[in-house]
Amino acid sequence: MNVLNVMNVVDVMDEAIGFGPKDARRNRPLVPRLSSVPKGHRRRGMSLVEMLVVVAIIAILVGLLLPAAQAAREMARRAACQNNLRQLSLAVMHHESASRRLPAATLVSEAITPATCSGCWNSWSEAGLVSFPPGTKHGTSWLLAVLPFMEQAHLSSAWNRNTNVLGNAAVARTDIPMLYCPSRRSGIRTNRNDHKNLLDSTWRGGGTDYGGCYGRLDGFYNDTSEDHRFSDLNTPISGSSGSREGTFIPNAGRLLAQVCDGQASTIMLGELQRLRPVAGGSGAANTYNRTSQDGWAVGGVATLFVTSTDPIHSNPGGLNNLFFESPGSDHAGGSFFAMADGSVQWISELIDAKDNNSLFPLLGSIRDGAVASLANAGP
Repeated sequence: MNVLNVMNVVDVMDEAIGFGPKDARRNRPLVPRLSSVPKGHRRRGMSLVEMLVVVAIIAILVGLLLPAAQAAREMARRAACQNNLRQLSLAVMHHESASRRLPAATLVSEAITPATCSGCWNSWSEAGLVSFPPGTKHGTSWLLAVLPFMEQAHLSSAWNRNTNVLGNAAVARTDIPMLYCPSRRSGIRTNRNDHKNLLDSTWRGGGTDYGGCYGRLDGFYNDTSEDHRFSDLNTPISGSSGSREGTFIPNAGRLLAQVCDGQASTIMLGELQRLRPVAGGSGAANTYNRTSQDGWAVGGVATLFVTSTDPIHSNPGGLNNLFFESPGSDHAGGSFFAMADGSVQWISELIDAKDNNSLFPLLGSIRDGAVASLANAGP
């Protein structure tokens, strides 16, 4: 059978199974033609009104979700801050285990002062001296002593113990990430003038948002020179109940056994306020116009706080009260504190601090003889 006969057979079979006559099949297009859509059934795009409705719905959803996202981010930042303080308290505890003492609040030379002792020590001034006589103790902070226990042994090794903080500027202005609260900052913020709180305003690092508890009642002198000298809190005053001293004291490490009021009920570390003078303020009549100072390497109010109430505030409080020597944070409603047992606790700014024998001030002293419990610290 030749090729022509085969093609004829195929045509006959096609017609038999319904493919139609040969000529019609050959004229049929390979791609079927699209049928036209009737006019009444044509599809149209969104109208302007419909689009505006969709945009409005999206905006409402974003408005509902954004606060939740922001709250989640702040919760994460608070958790990171709490962990920073926990790691710092562990470093202090490891120092105590190694040396049998807590670190000294500051190493500073004692000055001859009036009997009132309104400025026995001046760490800030001593830390910034360009030249100093032999025997000067350099004004360093307790944080320098715990660097090896914070995985910062390289900074401790690089520190020259024969000079002061200013003489160790290259180390002192080094940022240590765990010393910054992420709710406030991740470093020195020049747009907030953080550098003006440092020992040298040309520095761009070396800040800290955490400090040690020096005790209760007013410990630092409201000096318009911003030196903020401080006195010995061991001397009882009229109206106080027992000792006022805290877990940190100058030039000597506190024995943990000296914390007689219960380690779980005594504040050891906490968050610090970071204040700048009010624009246009004189700094003489208003304590709010004084800075809180900054710098992990510098002793004094830069790395210490007291649990006193604010004597000039219309509604006194012990924290977040804009008083330069009080603790505080950028968290809403309170601050984190590490107790002398190493635990980290949240303390509300609503805690009783109406006077210096109230709960919050008492938590700051180690042996006042009064009963102070965080169970009564409020929300």
